[in-house]
Order: sequence, then structure tokens, then C-alpha cells
Amino acid sequence: MKFIFENLLAAFLSKDGGVWFTLKNLFTRPGEMIVEILNGKRRRYFSPFSMLICSLTFYVVILSLSGSHQEYREFENKLQNVEETYSIESENAGNDKDTEINATAKKTASKILGTAVSFYNNHYTLLYMLTLPFFVFAARTCYGKVNRKRYNRAEYVVAIVYALVIVVLYRCIVSLVYLASPDFSSRMGSWMPLIIATAFTVCFNKMMGFSIAKTAWRSVLTTTFYFMLLGSLLIMACIVFIIYLYVKLS
Repeated sequence: MKFIFENLLAAFLSKDGGVWFTLKNLFTRPGEMIVEILNGKRRRYFSPFSMLICSLTFYVVILSLSGSHQEYREFENKLQNVEETYSIESENAGNDKDTEINATAKKTASKILGTAVSFYNNHYTLLYMLTLPFFVFAARTCYGKVNRKRYNRAEYVVAIVYALVIVVLYRCIVSLVYLASPDFSSRMGSWMPLIIATAFTVCFNKMMGFSIAKTAWRSVLTTTFYFMLLGSLLIMACIVFIIYLYVKLS
């Protein structure tokens, strides 16, 4: 047991490798670090997925201790209240089919949105893992045809996962700030799309060989495209459920 603990501690705190060494390079020279990893010099660095899992675990612990997750809980409760209101409206519709279908459709849309918020609130790690293909697709689309031929999907995943580590660590800071100033923490949370674009810029800059301005522009496109993909998926789910209910109730 002592041997395992010592090795884990060495992996986290070693100045010549491990988590601390990887974090230091991720915040001081992220582009160069990722290029080195892609060129085969990866032994000194903690693997991207291990870093992501560690950072997400750290985030969940901080989120629970700081109480900043209450904002999501409150929003989740509001959606549940909306769902109950439309459920009562549907039950009181009587023989009025149009009112019943309309109320049921609104109730379903609220339920889908509430489920999405609840899933985000309770399964951060799984959410990032599940949406990773969306990030890869968005990045490969927005960073250009030349780089799609130059780098395979697995190499894109390395840069994306390290960028997500930066994003998660920023969320850790937001949760800690919540203890001192909930309002400012909420404001910092609204900057998340900008933080994601910045993280992608610093991680992909050297890899793509673009200027900072061009990488930043492509990163903004990547972030926008990613959220559009997720939004489209949610809208499609709502439409499918509404059509199903309309057919069922007609």
C-alpha cells in the first residue's frame, strides 16, 4: 500500500514528468507540448485522458464543496415546475385536442431540456466523453482540408482533450470564486464559450502552423459549430417527440 501511494504521489508531483509537469507545460507552452507528444516524445507527459479524468474529478469535488452547483439545481427545479404546469394544463384540456396536444408538446420539450440539464449537472465526465466526437468533427471541419490530411482523428483528439483540461480547470476556478462572490462567478461562467475558443487556440496553434489570429478565428468557428451541433441534436429530439405525441394523440 505504501509503495502504491509513493508511486502515485511521484506521478503527480514529479518535476520531470507526471501531472504537475504536464500541467506546467499545458499552461506555459501548450502548443509545443502537444507537437512533442504527436512527434512521439510522450513519455514525460501524463496521458490526455488521464489528465481529463483527474481534472474532472477535481472539478466535481470542488463543485460539491463550494455549493456552486446549486445554480444548476435551481434551474432544474424551475424546468420541473414548468413541466408540471403543462401536465396539469394537458389533463384539464378535456375534449379539446388542440389544447391537449399543445400542452403535451410543451411539457415534452420542458422534460427533454430538464433531462439535458440534469445530465449535465450529474454526469460531467460522461458528457465530455460523449461529446468528444462532436469536438473532433467540428475541429476537423473548421481547421481546414490540409490539416485533415496532415493529422488523423486520434491526433486531433490529443489536442482537443488537453484543451478540455484547460476548460475544466477554468471551471474549477469559477467554482472557487463562487465562495467569495456568487455574482462574479456567474459572470465568469458566461464566458465559457470564449474560454473554450481560447483553449483551442493555444492548443492548436503550433499543431496547425497558423498565426495566432488565424488559429483564434478557426477556434471560434470550431466552438460555434460544436454548440450548433449539440443544439441541433436537442432540437431534433424535441421535434421527434412532438411528432410522435401528435400522431399518438390525433
